[in-house]
Amino acid sequence: MKPPVAAKKNCVVHQHGYERTDHYQWLRDKNWQRLIKGELNFHNPQVLSYLQEEEAYKHHVMGDAKATTTTLYNEVLSRIKEDDSSYPVKKGDYYYYIREEKGKNYPIFCRKKGNRAAPETIYFDVNKEAEGKALYQMEASATNQAQTHFAYAFNLTGSLESTIKVRDLTTATDLSWSFANSTGSFQWADDEHLYIVESDALSRGKAVYKVNIHKGPEEKQLIFTKPAHYDDLFMSLSRTTDRAFSLLHLDSGATHVVFVAKKGTDRFEAFVKGENDISFSVDHYQGYFYILTNQDEAHNFKIMRCSAEADQWSQENWTLFLAEQKNHCLDGISFYNDFLVLERKNTHKALDEIIIKNMVSGNEQTVTMPDEAYDLSFSGAWDHKSIVVRLDYDSPVSPNKVLELDLSTGNVKQVHVKAVPHFDADNYVVKREFAKARDGEHIPMTVVHKKGLVKNGTHKAFVYGYGSYGYGVSASFSSRIFSLIDRGFVYAIAHIRGGDDKGYAWYLDGKMHNKMNTFYDFIDSCEHLISEGYTQKGAIAINGGSVGGLLMGAVTNLRPDLFGCVIAHVAFVDVINTISDKTLPLTPPEWEEWGNPIHSKDDFNYILQYSPYDNVKACHYPPMLFNSGIADEQVTYWEPTKMVAKLRALKKDDNLLLLNMKMHAGHAGASKRYEWIEDVAFDYTFVLKCFGLENLK
Repeated sequence: MKPPVAAKKNCVVHQHGYERTDHYQWLRDKNWQRLIKGELNFHNPQVLSYLQEEEAYKHHVMGDAKATTTTLYNEVLSRIKEDDSSYPVKKGDYYYYIREEKGKNYPIFCRKKGNRAAPETIYFDVNKEAEGKALYQMEASATNQAQTHFAYAFNLTGSLESTIKVRDLTTATDLSWSFANSTGSFQWADDEHLYIVESDALSRGKAVYKVNIHKGPEEKQLIFTKPAHYDDLFMSLSRTTDRAFSLLHLDSGATHVVFVAKKGTDRFEAFVKGENDISFSVDHYQGYFYILTNQDEAHNFKIMRCSAEADQWSQENWTLFLAEQKNHCLDGISFYNDFLVLERKNTHKALDEIIIKNMVSGNEQTVTMPDEAYDLSFSGAWDHKSIVVRLDYDSPVSPNKVLELDLSTGNVKQVHVKAVPHFDADNYVVKREFAKARDGEHIPMTVVHKKGLVKNGTHKAFVYGYGSYGYGVSASFSSRIFSLIDRGFVYAIAHIRGGDDKGYAWYLDGKMHNKMNTFYDFIDSCEHLISEGYTQKGAIAINGGSVGGLLMGAVTNLRPDLFGCVIAHVAFVDVINTISDKTLPLTPPEWEEWGNPIHSKDDFNYILQYSPYDNVKACHYPPMLFNSGIADEQVTYWEPTKMVAKLRALKKDDNLLLLNMKMHAGHAGASKRYEWIEDVAFDYTFVLKCFGLENLK
């Protein structure tokens, strides 16, 4: 069976004196917004026909590897405890936890009253909610303070729009109403009312309503409308740790606005606005706001303080509480009892640390972990008066551990370890290495392999990267990767610029007109693995999703000879066209992340040099797999589809090139537990097939 060939149709685009011919723009169906809502009603039947041809071709060329896929599926599944339960969280008189049962695709929400030995009550079984649905995406959920009602958001297509419902926990049944047009962001205002962010046509949020849970949205009360000059910003809700204030955030790539509402007032008032990458995080303690900010070039962040009284919010009344720290970037602040918990990043080691500061005595204690690479996250406690809070810890060779931290002593106690069948940590090694970038920077890398591996350059490698939006890639545990590691692969994470792995400055050095650093860092990280004897050129599989898919496309265009195969999930590859289309939901907010190619010729020229779709050329490419979902409005389906079509037309090789388009998924992919295992098995089969290792047991 020959690969599908998409028709070429001329679409000439003129921008800043530059003419581009986009032969595959026709693959953007006029009904794409219906597709996002789950209505597979294509305006142009040729688009559907092409997608079906790609699907048939995928099944044809991967058909001879079904046995390998089955083997990998069983391996990944064998390292999952199918009947499992999370460690309970105490909320008032109840202990809440989530169970999973063998054979079921979704979690089961449970609680016990009084103690952990009490009878179990199932209050929300996602499996029942998802019956008969191809996708059920459970999103935010929260109980009220009285523990009588449970609010939750869900989505059935994979789009950004959510429906919010409320369940009566005494009867385990939903109230009669639903709020269908939400961003998914909500908050309990009190035991009887919710604040809900209503979506707009572009899924950014336009208003906040107060809803009485017993009356429903028919009598909803409008309490905030997004000002017109903030139209391009996304809206979300949060609150201070002590629940004394609700916080409304308006965010885009470099702008952050905070509104504050004192509990019981239902009135959000402007507190602070940051532009040009200035951000603010706010918490409350004993009548004062504490503001974590990078204002005044404090790239490692500092903490300011002001009175919580509205007439004292002006920045001229702010005072410095904690100065910026050298070699440590502050990530988060939370107040529990009389203690300030600081989350920070060690910018030298690129590792997480927790600091406990006694607000009465001023004493500080530091919590770190001894491993070379790990993920340490702060979960806190439901009761802000508690002195025992929860931490979660794992590393690439250490499954999740729940830790309890006594704030008064600094003592850490392990209370739970996630069971992982058929896994022995003693068989593996995890290392933190630093690759030297071409400009002299040192790029953190997490490297995992079997013990006893000889660095003779003969091994295959699997390298993951992201590198955008200030989202660092944690060195966390994933049982799936051992199906490759056990076959001799070296697994690596490249903590490249654009993420915050080494702090906020690391992010700034990989955005806008510094974006090429992201791509060069990834290439230099792979070259480091070669120079250190882990692998060799052409033996490296690479993987990334969303803007990590942009990374995959950009580095492959730059160095197609370096990689042995490429897997790109929901890949943002048609950058110039997307960021030049202000009608798309994410485009205007993204201008502060990438630049505005509509108004700025400099931005246009800079983006054009790395936009993957625009830089496909007539050369040899490694095997490539593009996974996507038809209902993805964050990275629309036509981006990877166009990329595959253009690669097929121009590349000078017969290497595998596949488009795997899911017709019942969005940006997050599969929602079902066993379906995502199938997806992992398929991806790994592709890797082994590309290296001729599909029969390697």
